[in-house]
Amino acid sequence: MRGIFLEAELLNSVAFRSLSRWGLRVYMGFLSRRVIVKKKDKGRGDAHVIANNGQIVYCYSTAENDGIPRREFRNAIDELIALGFIDINHQGAGGRSRDMTTYSIVERWKKWNTPDYQPTPTPRIRNTKEGQGWQVYNTRQQKKSVTNMSPENPLSSDKIDTPKQKNRIIGVTKMTPEKMHEKAISA
Repeated sequence: MRGIFLEAELLNSVAFRSLSRWGLRVYMGFLSRRVIVKKKDKGRGDAHVIANNGQIVYCYSTAENDGIPRREFRNAIDELIALGFIDINHQGAGGRSRDMTTYSIVERWKKWNTPDYQPTPTPRIRNTKEGQGWQVYNTRQQKKSVTNMSPENPLSSDKIDTPKQKNRIIGVTKMTPEKMHEKAISA
């Protein structure tokens, strides 16, 4: 069965309403990647089950093709895990190894913001390798930042620091260019 189906309980939940713009887009991406099948249940009739739950792959390059920047995708994944919409089944190595992260769609969001809420058993492992990759580049950029290069003492001020007129504040007057020219000639 193809398509995205949302339950009324999900739409009215506090967790769903607290999703950010990118979190909502990424969640819809996960829902579009699930495969729903009918399962015969003897007592209740037909039930719908996610056939590929735990094997859903949504990688950074696919997200970029969907118009989601890498940083926003990463933050949305963290948000969806924290709110109880998805869990990581297998954390991939990424990059050239073709070992991709697989996800499960879960319903921990139903208990979000209640005392019964349980955080994910498998949080995303963040890259904390110092001296490699983005962290090194970002640190260098912060050191080169223009805002960090401002001098502690300003090089100019609105005060005259001459021996005769120490600490005299200069006032700004509105003069037309003609008056300035006349004053310059008379001086």
